[in-house]
Amino acid sequence: MTVTVRTIALTELSASSTLEVHPELASTNAMFHERFVDKHEQFAPFYAIATTSQTAGKGRLDREWIAPPGCTLALSVYAEFPASAAQRAMGWVSLSAGLALREVLASRIDANHIGIKWPNDVQLDGAKVAGILGELLGIVDGGRAFACVIGIGVNTGIPEDQLPTEQATSLQLKGVAVDPLDLAPELIRAIARRLTALADADGDADASGLRDELLRHCSTIGADVAVTLADGTALRGRAIGADALGRLEVRDGQDQLHSVSVGDIEHVRPAEADVRSAEGDSRPAEAEDEQ
Repeated sequence: MTVTVRTIALTELSASSTLEVHPELASTNAMFHERFVDKHEQFAPFYAIATTSQTAGKGRLDREWIAPPGCTLALSVYAEFPASAAQRAMGWVSLSAGLALREVLASRIDANHIGIKWPNDVQLDGAKVAGILGELLGIVDGGRAFACVIGIGVNTGIPEDQLPTEQATSLQLKGVAVDPLDLAPELIRAIARRLTALADADGDADASGLRDELLRHCSTIGADVAVTLADGTALRGRAIGADALGRLEVRDGQDQLHSVSVGDIEHVRPAEADVRSAEGDSRPAEAEDEQ
């Protein structure tokens, strides 16, 4: 199968990116893992791999992500952070990509319909239109920098009868007709701007402007939530913000503040949250997200 290679101008950064487009791949993130980890291939920042037919993709917590051929954009973008910035920056990688996608979609659909559900979903009117998976690849130049890959899957043209869940949607179903690959250059540029600002700020989400942007556009913040933690225990309360590491801050019914780094988030109605809170104890969320 023919692989095409395009150069994407990152005008605001006075740089460029390379985009590989494959007719079909098992997984764009997995290809980066294979080439970086197994074959020791080196990549320039914001090198990207894309396909419109991904046959063995995965989301967070190793969930399967497969879609009908030609109906989605699967895009993975390579990024690096200086060692001094990596610890603070990694929690913001997926969040940055969500904010970047929101910007791209806002040029095609009323921004009031677009929400970011912490930590890795982009929604249209509350239904999932895209998912994001950030993963650590390893170290560069003996520890000078840490490398990661950000995988984004966007439902562009999936018809209603082929949606993966009842909570999903596609751009086509919202009246937006778009070639999946037309989104890729804009999305790469938007990601590059945010991650460059984060690296230049030594991983400081406040100095880079990322935390302020997230607080303005994340639909989870301010919502009553039910959180299922990695070990299966439940946390219920109101999401009130995101901390310096990108963790969701949830205040429970006992007025205790919890910093959640990984968990399944469900937005619930206040009355529903009160009922659920009476059914079980909450506990601090300490598990780290496997980005």
